Amino acid sequence: MKLYDMTGAPNPRRVRIFLAEKGIDIDKVEVDVMGGENLQPEYMAINPRGIVPTLEFEDGSIIDESSAICRYFEETSPEPALYGTDAISKALIEAWIWRSDLDCYFPCTEVLRNSYPAFEN
Repeated sequence: MKLYDMTGAPNPRRVRIFLAEKGIDIDKVEVDVMGGENLQPEYMAINPRGIVPTLEFEDGSIIDESSAICRYFEETSPEPALYGTDAISKALIEAWIWRSDLDCYFPCTEVLRNSYPAFEN
């Protein structure tokens, strides 16, 4: 199993933090998104969406959304429980994840996309 990563990007960082909290160490492959490596045929063969993070399994199957990757590791390595331990705590954690994404993360990404020169055109 390996994680296709980009050190400077926030979504892969979320996964790296989650793995660190769980004490899980897996192989990581740095993808140069700013240089367009994620849109090259070699990477697109791994992930046709061209996004990071991407978790690739030995059989070639992938999971390519940070929350889904974290959920996979929560299920396969349940301790420490980072997504809660009962129905209420799990629901509250899920609600706070969405609140932080909708109220903070998504607006910040729009500012970056619309003001950072590298994303022009």
